[in-house]
Amino acid sequence: MKIMHILSSAASGGAEIYVRDLAIEMSKLRHAIFLVFIDRAEETGRSLEFEEEFLELLKINGIGYVFIGQASRKNPLIGIFAVRKAFKEWQPDIIHTHLYYAAIFSLFAPRCKIIYTHHNIKIGAPEFIYHLLDIRVSSYIGICQACTNLLRSLTRKNVHRIDNGVSGRRVKVKDTYENSSPVKLVFVGTLSAQKNLNLLFHALSELAELDFQLCIAGEGAKREELELLTLELGLSDKVTFLGNVLNIKELLYASDIFVMSSAWEGLPIAQIEATMTGLPVIVTNVGGCAEIVNQVQNGIVVDGNVHNYAVALRSLIQDYEYRKVLHLNAIKWSSQYGIASSVNAHLVVYQSLLENDEHSHYNSTGNV
Repeated sequence: MKIMHILSSAASGGAEIYVRDLAIEMSKLRHAIFLVFIDRAEETGRSLEFEEEFLELLKINGIGYVFIGQASRKNPLIGIFAVRKAFKEWQPDIIHTHLYYAAIFSLFAPRCKIIYTHHNIKIGAPEFIYHLLDIRVSSYIGICQACTNLLRSLTRKNVHRIDNGVSGRRVKVKDTYENSSPVKLVFVGTLSAQKNLNLLFHALSELAELDFQLCIAGEGAKREELELLTLELGLSDKVTFLGNVLNIKELLYASDIFVMSSAWEGLPIAQIEATMTGLPVIVTNVGGCAEIVNQVQNGIVVDGNVHNYAVALRSLIQDYEYRKVLHLNAIKWSSQYGIASSVNAHLVVYQSLLENDEHSHYNSTGNV
């Protein structure tokens, strides 16, 4: 098959990494893959180094790509014409869009199958947009049960649940789990309102007497504000801001507990990576975060209350034997989130749509 993915950028976000890994694995299976990006790193203040590495990995795997430009977000005509141009040059069988902007641009592409994956529990657009998308979108994909339920409430088309997956090359598995001092906490993600790090920091301020260190891996507009908050809460000697980290698997491997305090999510790639590494996790009960923990039994799910989060995190920090049990569960049960399962499920959906289209065309010719 010839498959064209449209996504936001060649950045370190979970959705972007996931689509890249899907594309690479599909390419290895001899499908022809082409990526269309909306934003360049320099337009959004993201890491140029990471973008270069991202694109180099695409080239190595024989995957083509093009950038539309951030201006298309304000002027949809730019995006529409750019997608039509990419379609004309590349003639894909499937256009797979990964944000609603891209889905709108694809409405005006020549006849082909269009799929839309929604990567978050927030819809990010007025509900009428989904009625508009139904005109051309053949199927939707939800990345967890919560996201699938959301999409089914918005569209009349088929919604397939395909959980996010992580490539094994992105994970270094902890074969042993030692009792370290200080206990090393790690957060991986964009420093944004969505990740709600204020909750995490205020919870940590209730645990200041404990022996821990927190590493924050990620970039984003909230960094300066969060650095000031650590000073105000007396945490500056316990929290390190690493910025963008290229080798996340080594950082996770060197850590003891993965922490996430998001206000909303889909099915976080960072949480899956931490789980496949073998880390105990603590996450808020948003999107599909609890779904991973419930499947793998490697952590604690809490609500958005600071005190409750602090109590749960204290139990993890102080109880090594408990953490070790969670580690063993992660090692035993996390393989279900490998990228191969996600790739195979996507290809089944693609093939089914193309076969149905061929069958419909066959019927319309009167040759049945």
